[in-house]
Amino acid sequence: MTAYSDVYVSSVMRAQGKMFLIIREKLIGVDEKWYIEAYMQSKIRALLDEGNTKYVNAPSTELMLRFIEDECGGQYKRGAEWGGFIPEWAGKIYALYQWKYNVSSRSLILRLPLIEIERVFPALHQAGWEAAVDRIHESVIM
Repeated sequence: MTAYSDVYVSSVMRAQGKMFLIIREKLIGVDEKWYIEAYMQSKIRALLDEGNTKYVNAPSTELMLRFIEDECGGQYKRGAEWGGFIPEWAGKIYALYQWKYNVSSRSLILRLPLIEIERVFPALHQAGWEAAVDRIHESVIM
């Protein structure tokens, strides 16, 4: 059973993918991996896990700024850029996986760490979202 109505999943995928890509522009010098890991374990992401319409319909920039302000006290860890489009792909994969398999984002980031995203990206980034999530579920998480 999915986490919430399928009406919202594409919005969450789009917003989260975009957010993970634009953090390098909006939060200059941010450690992108730190951000993604912290965000996936945040209260805001937990509300998205439930399909909370206030957050599902929020623009990615607003979610990003709210997370930094409300949950990180306006501060963020500085560090390396992850590079390329992998953050966007990871954001969409995490959002679709969370929805499809109804697992909390907090649990998902622990079961599917960024090192695994890096490992499967070359083979799956052109497979299509559903196919990539299903293959990840079968080969990485199960």
